[in-house]
Amino acid sequence: MKNKNNKKESRIIKAVFSQRKVIGALVFSAVLGTVITYVLYNYTQILLKERLQERLVAIVATTATQLEPQDVQEVWTVDDMEKPAYERLVKQIEKVRDANEDIQYSYIMRRTSDINIVEFVADAEGLIPYEEQDFDGDGIVGDDEAVPIPGDEFDVEEYPTLRDEAFYHPVAAKDLEEDQWSVQLSAYAPILDADGVTVAIYGIDVEVTDFKERTQAMLKPFLLFIFGLIIILTFLTVVLARLWEERVEMMREIDRQKDELLSIVSHQLATPISAVKWNLEMLIDGDLGKLNKEQEEHLKMIQPQTGNLADLASMILDVSRIQLGRMKADRTELDVAKFAKDVFNEVEPLAKVKGIDFNLCIDKNVGKAMFDQRLMRMTMENLLTNAVKYTPKGGKVGLKIWCKGKDLHYEVSDTGCGIPKSEHGKIFGKLFRASNVANVDGNGFGLYVAKGAVESQKGEITFKSEENKGTIFSVKLPIITQKDTKK
Repeated sequence: MKNKNNKKESRIIKAVFSQRKVIGALVFSAVLGTVITYVLYNYTQILLKERLQERLVAIVATTATQLEPQDVQEVWTVDDMEKPAYERLVKQIEKVRDANEDIQYSYIMRRTSDINIVEFVADAEGLIPYEEQDFDGDGIVGDDEAVPIPGDEFDVEEYPTLRDEAFYHPVAAKDLEEDQWSVQLSAYAPILDADGVTVAIYGIDVEVTDFKERTQAMLKPFLLFIFGLIIILTFLTVVLARLWEERVEMMREIDRQKDELLSIVSHQLATPISAVKWNLEMLIDGDLGKLNKEQEEHLKMIQPQTGNLADLASMILDVSRIQLGRMKADRTELDVAKFAKDVFNEVEPLAKVKGIDFNLCIDKNVGKAMFDQRLMRMTMENLLTNAVKYTPKGGKVGLKIWCKGKDLHYEVSDTGCGIPKSEHGKIFGKLFRASNVANVDGNGFGLYVAKGAVESQKGEITFKSEENKGTIFSVKLPIITQKDTKK
């Protein structure tokens, strides 16, 4: 019953996490979509406004070159409105306005002694009689209806483009201007005399209400696009999340089954292998009757293989213990120097067969300490055996041991095939074998077990390796004395 409840709780937790992932995906997609919409919409607005500004600048620049600076110089006050020069100016700028239905105002202005004040020279409606200026038909000519006359002043302090740039080069206002009637964009160009001196500027105010409406209308397809994108991204995110969860769960199950198989195999193999080994020893020793020479030779040939099987079963069992976290150190006092010499002597015959230069160097300060002898052998013997195995004939293998501070250090170095750099991160994994040692026998458990044995004693193992040049494995173990164990 308790197991069922645990499984139910596990399913609930997974469902909650799955919901959170979906919500997270939706939030992420919404934020991403909003950002994309904002960027695209603003970019489009800027692009369209720049095109409009270029068109307006082209209009004012062309018109400014067609206006006579001499006519401008003749018009200064209301009294000059009777001059032919004034009429010519008004008709020219009126013609430009009438040719472009979006132009609301078309005018000429000049500077005054105050940089923030300009005065009108002429307006496109400058020839309309005063009594006809009642555009709304209410019988009163309001301030907003009266046509500017020469000499009327205009404050440009709030129009930086007109004040600071218009008298020097053709330019359009940077921003749209909105009033109670419409949205406008202005453009200006200097009117130059024969010496290239600015005598006035020509300006237009263009109604761009429809431009603003068009750009706002473009927001709708953007939003539809982003909404569709959000749906697609959310769907893909959810699908990928589920596929990932399924893959992770599958890998966990495979790993669990593998560990379970290792545990079962190691336990099931250990007993029969031990029985075979004991019976072989009894047969060879003659406890079950005397053997003839041929029988004894065959049994002695089989005996090493049973030893190898026993070692393999033991290693598989150790892998299972490491995986399940059951590898524990059983510390006893160990003479490290003597122990190292014994392990070295056991591996030395293998080195001699291959003609390998096999060296042992033990520092004089290495003494006794509390270590697990089985785990120590598991690591040191494995590293030495591997070094000999993967070093070609005539190579070198060395074991160096010393103490530093409260730690025991030892290194196993070789001039063997080395480990490819791309595989360094996998070398301590279960069943892993480097790609350049396919022709050398091995099961892929050795380094995994060696690492587990070191870490079970609170130590660490590292390595340096270069392909085709060799490898150095370094082990560091904390030194624990009998006094430390009694505390």
